[in-house]
Amino acid sequence: MAFSLIRNGVRLSRNTFDKQLVFCNFSNGVKRELSTNMFKTCRCTTSLLATSLSCQLSLRDYGKQAKPKNAKYSSESESDSDLDEPGHRGESDFWRRKIRTFHNIIDVNKDGVISFHDFELLIERFVALGNLSEKDTQDFRELIKEWWIKRWGEITPYNLVTVEKYLEYMHHVLNDRKLVRRAHSFIPYIFRAIDKDQSGSITYEEYKLFFDCLGLPEKDAILAFRAIDSNGDGKITIKEFVKHGRDFFVTEDENRISKYFWGPLVQ
Repeated sequence: MAFSLIRNGVRLSRNTFDKQLVFCNFSNGVKRELSTNMFKTCRCTTSLLATSLSCQLSLRDYGKQAKPKNAKYSSESESDSDLDEPGHRGESDFWRRKIRTFHNIIDVNKDGVISFHDFELLIERFVALGNLSEKDTQDFRELIKEWWIKRWGEITPYNLVTVEKYLEYMHHVLNDRKLVRRAHSFIPYIFRAIDKDQSGSITYEEYKLFFDCLGLPEKDAILAFRAIDSNGDGKITIKEFVKHGRDFFVTEDENRISKYFWGPLVQ
């Protein structure tokens, strides 16, 4: 009997060991399978990341090729002042002639200096055409008044701006990235004042109103209109008008047709 008990105990231990061995083999198999799958997943993920990175680098390289660093723009695009680094513009005699020309235009009473009263007289000429809305008229006046006070100080008959002072101021504007973008902020009001039918484009007859308000003869208006109307359709859109008006102040390229915008240049 004792022998039988020992034999049964051995069998029981053997069965238990076999079951444990099977369980261990199963567990190891699962672990190996999991490890294999995780390895495959990692390889797949790594491959996807590498592919994504490669695509991004390719797109970046394409972007660099699509926009060359030294790309030039046509005369119908942004002004060359937007392409150059600020700090070195406004040194040419040609640019100084243009600014002196504008100073002479604003000097309505032709006493050699600019006062706020000169601006008031010029604004009233455009308002008197009767094409500006009440809001545009008010905004136009407020824009000039705010600019004068901010730049030149109080509004008095004795606060006068000479040619030299105005040249110095415009040189500062030209080399300031923020100020140069607002150098033409008053020009859309001038366009709306001469656009009699409010069509968004002006004919030669309407353009003559512009030069008349500036105190310039009709022959100068003809020359300027033909130059600015580059496609010869007999019309100038507000986009063209504002662009050439802005270019007059910011470009030093003597070949730009914007040099005719405010009439003949002074000597």
